Amino acid sequence: MDKKTVKVIEKYSMPFVQLVIEKGEEDRIFSDLTQIKQVAEETDLPSFLAQVDVDESDKEKTVSYFQDSTSPLVQNFIQVLLYNHRSNLFYDVIVDCLNRLERETNRFEVTIMSAHPLTDEQKDRLLPIIEKKMSLKVRSIKEEIDDSLIGGFVIIANHKTIDVSIKQQLKVVKENLK
Repeated sequence: MDKKTVKVIEKYSMPFVQLVIEKGEEDRIFSDLTQIKQVAEETDLPSFLAQVDVDESDKEKTVSYFQDSTSPLVQNFIQVLLYNHRSNLFYDVIVDCLNRLERETNRFEVTIMSAHPLTDEQKDRLLPIIEKKMSLKVRSIKEEIDDSLIGGFVIIANHKTIDVSIKQQLKVVKENLK
C-alpha cells in the first residue's frame, strides 16, 4: 500500500476513533467492526473491492449492506465512506480503526494457545498476570488448542509473545546442549 493510500485511510479512521472514544462507545464499536472484518474476510470482500473491473456502484451497494446490522455511529461512518466514494478502501479503513481503537484504549484481544483447554479458574488467574507483564488491558480472550505445545501455554497480544510452553523449554535445552 502506498503512502497516499495510507494517508487517506488515516483521514477516515483517526477522527472516527476519536469520536468513538469521546462518546464512550469503544466496546460496542469494536464489536461491530470486528464482526464486519470477520464477514469481509470470510467472503473475500477485500479482493472484490480491489478489483478495477468491478463497477463502483456495485462496490458501494455491497458495502452498504453492512449498515443494516451495526450501531448508528458505524452506520454514519459507512455512509461517509460511501458518500466520498471510498468503498474500495472500506476493509482497510475498518482494520485501521480496529488497530487504532486497541492502541488508543490499550485494550487488546489476547490469544492463549495451550495443549489443553484452560479452565475458567486458570484464565481468571492468568488475566492479571497478562495485564501486568504485557502492560495492557485484556479486551477479550481467544483460546486456541495446539497439541504440539505438549504443556504450558503461549500468550500473544499487541505484537508481544510470552511463551512458557514445554515445547519452548525443550527447544532452549536443545540449544544449550549444542
